[in-house]
Amino acid sequence: MRSEGVQPHNYVEQLSWLFFLKAFDESESRREEEADFEGTKYQRLLDGDYRWSAWASKTNRADEMLGFVDKELWPHLRGLHDGPIAERLSRIFSTIKNHQTRGASFARVVTQVNKLHFSEKTDVDVLSEIYERLMKDVASVAGYAGEFYTPRHIIAAMVQVAQPRLGERVYDPCFGSGGFLWMAANEIRRHPGQMGREQLEQFHKRTIYGRELGPLAYLNGTMGLLLHDIREANLELVNTLEVHTSNVSERDKYSVILANPPYGGKLPQQVQTNFTVRSAATEVLFLQHIMANLAKGGRAAVIVPEGVLFRGGPDATVRQRLLREFNVHTILSLPPGLFLPYTGVKANVLFFSREDDGRGTESIWYYELTNDGFELKQTRKPVQGGQIQDFLEKQRTRTECERSWVARVADLKQLDLSAKNPNRKDDYEHRPALDLVQSMKAKQQRIAILLDEIEELLGQ
Repeated sequence: MRSEGVQPHNYVEQLSWLFFLKAFDESESRREEEADFEGTKYQRLLDGDYRWSAWASKTNRADEMLGFVDKELWPHLRGLHDGPIAERLSRIFSTIKNHQTRGASFARVVTQVNKLHFSEKTDVDVLSEIYERLMKDVASVAGYAGEFYTPRHIIAAMVQVAQPRLGERVYDPCFGSGGFLWMAANEIRRHPGQMGREQLEQFHKRTIYGRELGPLAYLNGTMGLLLHDIREANLELVNTLEVHTSNVSERDKYSVILANPPYGGKLPQQVQTNFTVRSAATEVLFLQHIMANLAKGGRAAVIVPEGVLFRGGPDATVRQRLLREFNVHTILSLPPGLFLPYTGVKANVLFFSREDDGRGTESIWYYELTNDGFELKQTRKPVQGGQIQDFLEKQRTRTECERSWVARVADLKQLDLSAKNPNRKDDYEHRPALDLVQSMKAKQQRIAILLDEIEELLGQ
């Protein structure tokens, strides 16, 4: 693809739709075999010439194959409307494109993809590693999919604290590349209990749920789940904030919600009317959406920017309700630079549960993460002294140490939830240089957030 002039930020898009159609063809063939075994009929969504196995076998007639893809397959995919899956395919392929224009080079890529078999565990394991690495590398180019890549070790820590189990419904309202969902599925597989036919069907069909606005992100997330053998996840291609409602029935809520919602965006006022507390900030709206969709006994782990923890106005109102109606048991303070090279913004992970007895928050256990195992620079190279495992071990018992402490909600001034380590003395003379730089950056970000808030108030 590179020799043909395909740009790096288009690699993932090109490979995603090729992988997807190959995996979709295998999936339809499997369903066809199952239907034959049961004496029923399965109607393929993509049949005849439009099947991957039909057109992708013509690699010896490269220009003809490429012409078919551009002139016949693409219009057919964009014109599908018979059912929800067809509608999703139509929307996806109406937005993405085939970036290859030379038949010979396209045929070479298709030949390689043809060698993969999504039914074989070895192929899927290797392919998922390659796909994740490619997604991570490409994510920094031109702001991949308008979002940024959540480090997998942070997702893994959030999943371990939330502890999803078989029989629970797991939800990500903005699933992006699908990392939260497939890692949650892997966690469930590690603690399966009895996995008979009925449990397997529940795992594949009634466990993983997600929504995503961007067609390319939706496609990549779907691919990520397929590569981790989650075949029938309940994924919607929709604007989560537009379809939000505050009145969700208990049976439609989720046991575990994991998310890194997009933030920094501004939502039009007409969409804000769906929310109890109106705000132009997407992070505040997503937090309300998660609160409205968490079931009794459910657990949530959500990444939020620092401003959500201390800003006034709508943020303060949502914080007050969060503390009153949910048990915010843990806040993991992330260092500025953790999301580089995409953004240097400081963020935190909120861990909260909806208790069966309706109990709110009495105290919060904080952990100040200063080393996640990677340098806090654009390159993000591995370094010694990572504290993730220490956080996980201490979180179970709410152990207090130099980096962790417990704060009573009654003692928090103006319900400011930002991490203020009482064990740290502002001894600038003896603090490490990197520590000082991170502290300065965090304060600058806080000043910028407050100035934005003042500017918005003055504008009103």
